Amino acid sequence: MAEEDQDQKTEYPTGKRLSEARDRGQLPISREIGTWTALLAIVVVIAWLAPGMARQLIVTLRVFLEAPQAFVIDDHGLQTLALHTTVQVAMATGLIFVILAAAAIGGIMVQTGLFASTELIRPDIGRLSPMAGIQKLFSTGSLVELGKSFGKLVVLGIAVFYTLWPLIGDLPGFIGRPLLDSVAFLGRQAVHLLIIMLLIYAVIALGDLLFQRFRYIKSLRMTKSEVKDEYKQQEGDPTIKARLRQIRMEKARKRMMAQVPKADVVITNPTHYAVALKYDGAKMGAPVVVAKGVDRIAERIRAVAEEHKITLVSNPPLARGLYDSVDIDKEIPAQHYRAVAEIISYVYKLKKKGI
Repeated sequence: MAEEDQDQKTEYPTGKRLSEARDRGQLPISREIGTWTALLAIVVVIAWLAPGMARQLIVTLRVFLEAPQAFVIDDHGLQTLALHTTVQVAMATGLIFVILAAAAIGGIMVQTGLFASTELIRPDIGRLSPMAGIQKLFSTGSLVELGKSFGKLVVLGIAVFYTLWPLIGDLPGFIGRPLLDSVAFLGRQAVHLLIIMLLIYAVIALGDLLFQRFRYIKSLRMTKSEVKDEYKQQEGDPTIKARLRQIRMEKARKRMMAQVPKADVVITNPTHYAVALKYDGAKMGAPVVVAKGVDRIAERIRAVAEEHKITLVSNPPLARGLYDSVDIDKEIPAQHYRAVAEIISYVYKLKKKGI
């Protein structure tokens, strides 16, 4: 049954489903992105900060080798020496930990943005269950992660081997050379190796990010029934909405038909279109469309007009043009002034004659 339910989940998760998952702390987070940002931070530290830090540490610690007799070896002297040395080392290396911490936080934020969820810190007794832990350990996801880790080790191991193998023959030449020169050379080689690993890991991290997002979306997929139910909850039942829309249209149509007896003329197609116009020179700048319709509604407009002895004028192009370009209770546009004026003038003449 579980497999059947999973097969039926063919629909992309809705915005509401994604938002609820985010509120629960369920997000597609790739650990490899965090590892990549940490590697990038290490490259920055070694390439730009390590030389200065190494020089500062050497200056601080050299005295222990060159003049150990200068230190006072009593309780107070040892405390002062330990405090002074700790402060100097912390000042020299503290920035490293700040950069690494920022890289770790940045690796998460670049994937999730600003995010906080109380669900992540809420106590869950189920997490303490040994059986749940064993099932998770031997789950498909754990096996996939194990395979990914093994693949990463193989790829990175090959990269490290081919990068360091040419340097093995150069190592004896460093015997007797100044310490700073050896440290600088090793630093350059370390940066070179880390840049290669950084480039390789960028591909690994990108692939893992896409995989995590694919798995995340797949886990949140919905059945067509779930999408319909959610739509009903958010937007209301489509049947009820259609009925309400029909009621509103019927009310608007009744209000429109109530205006037909007040019209001065109804311009017709003569069978498919009908547009009722009213004009009051003292109050209006131009004739106003008080009703319009096609087919059955046009027929009703004509029937009401005949019942109230409103003049019907057949002019198919004008009827169609007014229907398409003018909304109800709006004045006609300037391009129709001349044609409508001739019709209204004709109607007024008929009224004067008593026809």
